[in-house]
Amino acid sequence: MKNLAIINDLSGIGRSSLSIQIPVAATLGVTPCPVPTAILSSHTAFSDVSKLDFTDYMQAYFDAWKKNNFTFDGILIGYLSSKKEQEMIEQFIMSQKLINPGLKVILDPVTADHGKLYRHMTSDNIDAMRILAKHADLICPNLTEAALLTDFDYDGLKETLDGCYLDAAKAMVLSTLVSALQHITDGAIVITGIEEISEDGEDKLLNVLSESDGDLRFIRNKRTGSGRPGTGDLFSSILASKYIKGDDLGASCQTAADFVAEAIRHSEDEQVPVINGVQFEDILHLL
Repeated sequence: MKNLAIINDLSGIGRSSLSIQIPVAATLGVTPCPVPTAILSSHTAFSDVSKLDFTDYMQAYFDAWKKNNFTFDGILIGYLSSKKEQEMIEQFIMSQKLINPGLKVILDPVTADHGKLYRHMTSDNIDAMRILAKHADLICPNLTEAALLTDFDYDGLKETLDGCYLDAAKAMVLSTLVSALQHITDGAIVITGIEEISEDGEDKLLNVLSESDGDLRFIRNKRTGSGRPGTGDLFSSILASKYIKGDDLGASCQTAADFVAEAIRHSEDEQVPVINGVQFEDILHLL
């Protein structure tokens, strides 16, 4: 089995981050090796959150892994608690690449959504993600994160995309954004979860893939319910697990998008409160 180091926060309540990514990776035949960046009582959409910053413990964690000669096929990076963590993760990536030049680094730059930074996030977190993007073989930001990483005006970008009904027009706008992202990473790019309304009025979610050839591929799914916390973590863990196993990236994006859509629909059917995220555990067999 492939070993995937998963660097993200651990939230006690509200399905997100490591509590999603560990079982998903295991279901897909990958060994999940978690590295907590912070331990939270719940994800940050809840009103009261207790947070333990793991920064002061991370170096000892990585040092112990090094002394035990642990090696990895992939590293998936999500939420960071501090810029200092970025520096330690960068060193971890470089040391692992010396051992395994085929190591795949996947960056989900968890910082923002719907045009706003998450709680506890600052411009330092954006800067840290830009630096880590230079080491990534694949990055998967949402539209807000892509705009922040490239200094695009999110509101203007979203308004322009909302006014584009033809794929050719959307591709022109998104090509500019992807081109800007290519200045901070040499890896493949997936911009996730772009909300759109088709000409027939049907709500859809669009994922945009750009590989080394620079062409854009649009991967769409019908919207199956409300936006929920944790869907990005669900998407990135499926994508990363399949990517390090050598699966086709386009097909992996489609699988991830399909499963997220089904998990949202299932959560709506089960009347799970939106703030509690997606109920995915009992449908993992669909992967």
